[in-house]
This record gives sequence, C-alpha cells and structure tokens, in this order.
Amino acid sequence: MPASKPGVRWETPPSALAQAVERYGDRVLTAVAAVAQYAATQMQNDAKANAPWTDRTANARTGLFGTSEADFARHVVTIYLSHGAVIDYGIWLELAGGSEGSPGSGRYAIIMKTMEAHYGDLMSMLNEIFR
Repeated sequence: MPASKPGVRWETPPSALAQAVERYGDRVLTAVAAVAQYAATQMQNDAKANAPWTDRTANARTGLFGTSEADFARHVVTIYLSHGAVIDYGIWLELAGGSEGSPGSGRYAIIMKTMEAHYGDLMSMLNEIFR
C-alpha cells in the first residue's frame, strides 16, 4: 500500500465551494429584494392611508408610490417612496405646508415619517434573513 502524501485532500473541490458560496449570496440578495419590495408596498399603503392633507383631487394620495430595485451586479437593493413623476407639487407637500408666517413646516410631509415608522419592521425582516 503506497504511503499517503502530505497536504490537503479536498472532499469537495474549491471550485465547487466557490460556486456554493456564490449561489448562497444570490439567494440572500433575492431574499433581501423580496423583503424590500414587501416593505415598499407596505410603506406605500401606509403613506396613502395616513397622508395628513385634505384631498381635493386625490391625485397626490393616489400618486404616492413605493417600490424597490435590486441591482444584483452591484449587490445593492434600494427602496423608493415618492410622490411619483406626475405629481409635480409633491415637494411642496413634503417641505412647505406651513401656516401663514411660518413657511416650510412640512406639516403635510408623509414620506420620511412613513419610512421611519417602517424602519424597525424592515430591520427585523432583514435580521431574520441573516440569522
């Protein structure tokens, strides 16, 4: 019986391990993207339900839009919540809305309040993925 040579004996070749790690990373990004889209939809619905302004045309409320985007090549997932492209006065709802003599109070702002309100739930879901 020949003597065994010193060194590392791979049960699974390093190339197979590298592929498994890459597949795991893809699954994690897919899960993060799904959580982000879920959170974006929840934020959109919450913003529409809780927008503090009085509707005149309902355009601003129905124009609130939440979505996410996954750039798998860069390993980045982004959540967007906005007034949408057709609501050109959304910035005034977010930044203005002050009473006479106090412009810029943002009393009609809903975007940042909504995102901040969902931060804890979003982090809990992401922590579950990485547990």
